[in-house]
Amino acid sequence: MKGKEVQLFGLYDTDGILRFIGADREACLAYAELFELPTAACSLMSLPETELHEAKSRKRVRLVMNSN
Repeated sequence: MKGKEVQLFGLYDTDGILRFIGADREACLAYAELFELPTAACSLMSLPETELHEAKSRKRVRLVMNSN
């Protein structure tokens, strides 16, 4: 199954720690504003193109014993 290719952007702080990944630059800047990160001290970089795949979830089955 072929996934959907998307362009993602990463917001890094002054220590080089990835703080946020978003689908557009505006989302990264909104994150920085929300958490009061000075945008002049952050780096905004486009990440390598990523291929997203849909994950199928498993339903958990819970077994319960009846003591009667």
